[in-house]
Amino acid sequence: MNKRETERRGASRRKNVLTAERWQLDYLFDLGFQGWLVHIGVISLTAAFLFYSLPGTVWPLYWAGLMAFLSAALVGLSYYYESRQNLTLPQAKRAGYLHTLLTGCVGITWGTGAFGAASGTFETLLVYSLALGGTALGAVSSQHAVLRSCFVSLWTSVPLLAAAHYVHEGVHLPAVNAAMMILYAVILSILSLRMSGFLNSNKDLTRQLDRRLAELTAMTRELDIARRDAEDANLSKSRFLAQASHDLRQPIHAISLFTACLRDSGLGQEESQMVANIDRSLESVSALFRSLLDIAALDVGKIVPAMEAVDLNEVLDGIARQNDEAARQAGVTLKVMPTSVWVRADPALLSTMVQNLVSNALKYAPGAPLVIGARRRHGSIAIDVCDGGPGIPASDVPRIFDEFYRVENTGAEGLGLGLSIVRRLGFLMRLSVSISSVPGRGTRVSIDGLARAAPAPGKTAPRPNEIPHPLRGLRVLLIEDDEEVLNATSLLLGKWGCVVTPHTRPPNEKTGCDLIITDFDLAEAGTAREGIAKVRQLEGEAIPAVIITGHNEEEVRERIGDKAIPILPKPVRPAKLRSIITAQSLSRDAAPADPQ
Repeated sequence: MNKRETERRGASRRKNVLTAERWQLDYLFDLGFQGWLVHIGVISLTAAFLFYSLPGTVWPLYWAGLMAFLSAALVGLSYYYESRQNLTLPQAKRAGYLHTLLTGCVGITWGTGAFGAASGTFETLLVYSLALGGTALGAVSSQHAVLRSCFVSLWTSVPLLAAAHYVHEGVHLPAVNAAMMILYAVILSILSLRMSGFLNSNKDLTRQLDRRLAELTAMTRELDIARRDAEDANLSKSRFLAQASHDLRQPIHAISLFTACLRDSGLGQEESQMVANIDRSLESVSALFRSLLDIAALDVGKIVPAMEAVDLNEVLDGIARQNDEAARQAGVTLKVMPTSVWVRADPALLSTMVQNLVSNALKYAPGAPLVIGARRRHGSIAIDVCDGGPGIPASDVPRIFDEFYRVENTGAEGLGLGLSIVRRLGFLMRLSVSISSVPGRGTRVSIDGLARAAPAPGKTAPRPNEIPHPLRGLRVLLIEDDEEVLNATSLLLGKWGCVVTPHTRPPNEKTGCDLIITDFDLAEAGTAREGIAKVRQLEGEAIPAVIITGHNEEEVRERIGDKAIPILPKPVRPAKLRSIITAQSLSRDAAPADPQ
């Protein structure tokens, strides 16, 4: 402790001798109520002893009465202070000064009583001295919070006791006895100072802790506000991305359909190559928007898994068919290992996970073989996507699932969202995703934790050799509120041999259609759900339908409430659209007869 700190504490102690803060007064009166009740018991026993030792004297009666009055007054003062929680600081201080005055009176009464005890034998004075000494020690323990009360109590009683010893004729070496009494008062005073200093230090520490706690509370509040602001900003960002992706998908979808029409228009080799380049660029932009929309939907919590029994072979074969052209362009031999396993999962989310893994492999391992298969692992089913590409450096593996993280020097384009989406979708379905890679030999990504499921009733194995019916003559009711997309889709369907009836909103009369293709959001006309229901009502039967949308697929499916209706995200690849239309036209005869 340095000199300045010592001087500060000394000044603080000297100040506390004369004044008391509110907390010190609270502490004093909190201890005082029970202390003065005990004091009444002590003076009662002392008075009884005096009556017994000094028969025929009356002064102990007056002494005991005065002591009882002063003690009762101090008990009442303590009770008043404790019961008045709304006392102002000046009122509390006045109560503190009254306490000091009354304790001074008690000390004087104890001291003058010592001269009465000295009129008897030395044994009487000795017993009285023990009672007074114990009371003085009790004053230190109960009044050290306010030193002025403690000192007044000590130095108005003990010096008078010392004087009584000095004048008593039966005392041997009276000066020594008196000096011992004064020394006792000094020791008790030092003890009072020590206890007061400890109390003040404890209070200072408590105040520091309170300040720290207040600072931490304020910081926590600021952090909470900052967290909420960040969450709001993140949600706003996600909503913006979702809306921007939706709005930009419309023209890209139209361009994709127009390029498909151009490809079938007998172009020359150079023009066909240009169209192919445009188509590849559109596919890259489409993949980008799909990733942004998936991340946005995950951020705002819109994706909720709908678990059901899923034919794993059908899912994997479907992904292989969707990626046939992309694999051919990347020089990749794509192979799916047949499986008869059914698992419990959300088919759309599981397909998205595997599709992202396949897209990653085609992007980062062109020209290498790619194998997709399922196997048993630790009592569950795992899906493995294995490529024979260049592999991933060990330093990049721990961060490969982070958003926007991309392995350097690969030459591949993208935002680095595909694997992040895979892991987050796996978390929603309580699946784990792991990766192992050997540089120069390839990479394996595994989706683990799929539970086996019994095949769904009425489901049959797919027939890969089945030849679909041609689309020529298929009557299609096309509903699309965007004129460019409407024209492009009509043109493409016409080239496939369909008879198209285009509308910007659901028609008000029967069209005799075999299939409905509609956008989900029909502006003032509502959504595809209302539009499909209206057309089916007019036609008098459950016409097969296909929904094309720029919104999140899971959100649209939830709002439609019909799992039998395929939902295609924009921009749609023409080959996938043709495949879906063919499947819907073939299932027309099996559709329910009642209108929906």
